Amino acid sequence: MSSELLNIVFAFPPDEPEPFATKVSEDRLIRSFVQQLSTIPAQHWLKGADTPQDILELLNPTANTLGYTYALQARIQAAGEPKGPRSIPDLLKPGGSTWNKIELYLEKCDPVQIRYVGGQWRSIVEYVERVARALGSPALAIAPIRSAMMRLDPTTGTFTSTHLNFIRLCMDTRSYTAAVPILDNYIHSLPSRIPRQVLEQLEGSVLCADHTDSGDYIYAGSGHSDMVTVQSVQEYYVLGAMAYIGLRQWKKAMQFLEHVLVTPTNGIANGLMLEAYRKWVLVSCLATGSLQNLPRTANGSAMKSIRGASKAYEALAEAFSAAVDSDSGGPKAIQKLRSQANRGAAQWTDEANAGLVRELLDQQYRVLIAGLASKFAAIPFKNVSEYTGISIEELVAYVEKLINDGELNARIDRLTAPEELIVLRFFLDPTQGPLAKTEKQQQVALLEQTQRTTLLASQVKGADFRLSLTKEYTDHVKRVGKKPQFSEEAMDTNWDEGLEADEDMMADLH
Repeated sequence: MSSELLNIVFAFPPDEPEPFATKVSEDRLIRSFVQQLSTIPAQHWLKGADTPQDILELLNPTANTLGYTYALQARIQAAGEPKGPRSIPDLLKPGGSTWNKIELYLEKCDPVQIRYVGGQWRSIVEYVERVARALGSPALAIAPIRSAMMRLDPTTGTFTSTHLNFIRLCMDTRSYTAAVPILDNYIHSLPSRIPRQVLEQLEGSVLCADHTDSGDYIYAGSGHSDMVTVQSVQEYYVLGAMAYIGLRQWKKAMQFLEHVLVTPTNGIANGLMLEAYRKWVLVSCLATGSLQNLPRTANGSAMKSIRGASKAYEALAEAFSAAVDSDSGGPKAIQKLRSQANRGAAQWTDEANAGLVRELLDQQYRVLIAGLASKFAAIPFKNVSEYTGISIEELVAYVEKLINDGELNARIDRLTAPEELIVLRFFLDPTQGPLAKTEKQQQVALLEQTQRTTLLASQVKGADFRLSLTKEYTDHVKRVGKKPQFSEEAMDTNWDEGLEADEDMMADLH
């Protein structure tokens, strides 16, 4: 390892406790340092590799993130493209010393420094996935990539191509739980196409500033994301919904599918929207007990054609709604639901929804019993048995499981006078029953929700502000005869005229 290279890579960060007078001066120094690193020939980074003088042994991945990034990239490029197990050096396989350094880097890299080397950072992240897939073990890439995403953006709220690659990995390996830390975060921005200098002039903030919104430093030219299209975002939400379905988190799955249905598409439906709607019809029944109205912002003309191709699903949802209605349903309605499901068995299988239909049949009694809680404080199992057509013993066992699984706030009472009777008693007060929460727990939950809402509101405000700076929005306000409002106030964003389906998504939402 040459002393000249060491002198360069250890020049940043400076040794002084407070070396920068302003964030602008820090930004200039970082940009100059990155430019200097980019001119170092690749072979210089490889000298002394895998020895005590290895540059990766001498650098700290957190303090010296910029130098570490270039050193890792040189090591990866020298190894070549991972086309199979034999093409990957042992050191770069999981468990190898270089692989371990890549994992450490993705977990510990400085979140500010990687804003300046987005392309290099992304190439390392994507290499991890390619290696894992080439070895036939894609699940090995999930944890490192998730760490990298959260290191760059703790909220993971600015959508990037890595979001889509990550959820594909999780779905390919059925690692639904592993996807939740990313899926549970709101997507509030897409990489902006606004020139960086425009944002810095208007906002007075450089990349190294203390940004509260990741949309301020993840942008089209930052390199942190490949091109994002309408279909990229739609696929992410469809796959995310499927992960929630795998975890039986019906309400979250329903919300993700709704994101697909309200995507601006200029009135043109696509296959992802059709798939999302069919799943949404079934999931909405599982989440709420009946087929819900479409979101008001769904595109009317697109949904008209989608609904026309989904009549069988809507008929099944109607049969389900009737079967779980304690007023108008009964054994005949339940039998009709099963007949409807059996009649469309081939279609459900062909369209990869057979599992959801089975879930619908399995969950009908849960939905029915949960619905009874809104009408009765208590009800004899004999009455429920007469309605469903199944024995009291089976019902009692089923309800016990619901209670033990935390899906029903109720208890089973066994009375002996004036006659032997088994009663299902519901708890409507959230402070009572097996799912009871103390007042303090309810206050904590309310506070957490308030904090999430406040954060989301600030993120939306930032996204709206960046939207007001785009050429597309300026053209829109010209068409409607308004003056552009360059402020952080909310604004009308119904301006999807002329949007092409495969256009770069950065052109229509930010």
